[in-house]
Amino acid sequence: MKKELILLPSVTYAMKAKSVLDKYNIRSFIQRTPKTVKIKSCGYCLYVPGDTDKAEKLLRDNGIRVLGRGERGDI
Repeated sequence: MKKELILLPSVTYAMKAKSVLDKYNIRSFIQRTPKTVKIKSCGYCLYVPGDTDKAEKLLRDNGIRVLGRGERGDI
């Protein structure tokens, strides 16, 4: 099963992003960015089980800079 990841520019942005999604009752998890992801980021990303498109839109609407998206398979 693949996981959609939201890539962020810093661990601080990852924490802010999680906080924003918490306010909307959307579960999210900060995790290390897999080495297979080609977009350069801080090394941390946000995994959102469920509607990742909606979560990304909410983040952008709340001023959170999103670098892009990545995927990884379950370990």
